[in-house]
Amino acid sequence: MYPEFKKNVLFNSPNTQVSAMKKRFILPFCLALATAPVMAQLAFVLPMTNSTIRPSYALQVSANKTTHIIFPYEIRYADLGSKDIAGEAVEKAGNVFRLKAMHQNPFMETNLTIVTADGRLFSFVVSYKDQPDAVTYDLTKVLLDGDVSKSAKVSSGSQARLADNLNRQGELAMHSRRKIRHIGYKAQGMNLYLRNILYKDDVMYVVLGMENDSKLDYGIDYLRTYVMQMKKVGESSATQDVPVDPIRVFDASEMVIPRHDELTKVIAIERLTLEKDRRLIVQVGEESGGRQLTISIGPEELATARPL
Repeated sequence: MYPEFKKNVLFNSPNTQVSAMKKRFILPFCLALATAPVMAQLAFVLPMTNSTIRPSYALQVSANKTTHIIFPYEIRYADLGSKDIAGEAVEKAGNVFRLKAMHQNPFMETNLTIVTADGRLFSFVVSYKDQPDAVTYDLTKVLLDGDVSKSAKVSSGSQARLADNLNRQGELAMHSRRKIRHIGYKAQGMNLYLRNILYKDDVMYVVLGMENDSKLDYGIDYLRTYVMQMKKVGESSATQDVPVDPIRVFDASEMVIPRHDELTKVIAIERLTLEKDRRLIVQVGEESGGRQLTISIGPEELATARPL
């Protein structure tokens, strides 16, 4: 027993003890370094669940036909996935995007991303087809889950409930009785006038009436709202326009007023008040025509808006 004990003492000498300690320290350290990237990935990379994945619309394009997409609001950003497709917002209608294939040869499926003025993102998967199934897409009534205007502060509930509330309030405003009769503009058989101003929470509903007493249909090219401020520059005056982006327009799909007919539109905007030197301007332009209609709404009318 004793010799064996003496034999083992050699392994417990100071040098061998230090070597063993180094091994016990270095081996776990090396293992830690080797597994650090894996641990970092596990710590900082989260899985993409179904609730975080946004669906995309399917689009077909051709080199011989132009595809048009109508959005609820003005287009602020567009990204084309490849050079096989070309597109841009229509100059006189900022909420319409035109898209076309660059050549007649089929190309690998690509994508298109659009962001509109209300902060909503639309995603498309684009493929080639000589004869597309459709060439016009109207997204003015589309509200995807989780897509709500940044300006709308009307509810802290679910996004679907918010959209339902907005639609319901817009319908109520559209069928409200006319309360304002002193603001309007007539030109060349067309009449644009203010019917009512209503509000609910932080959203204001500007109710417009449009009458076409002419012999020609009136196609709406654009509907623009902005705040105009009068500024004094020396002895002359100047104006400064600040755009007011609508939260929604009811009914945005109705873009033609037939001759001897009328139309009601409701513009939902973030509730606002104005100083004395400012006016809310509503402007309607005619498609392929020169009949531009403009009304000016003062701070008094906005201040007397009725609850919805």
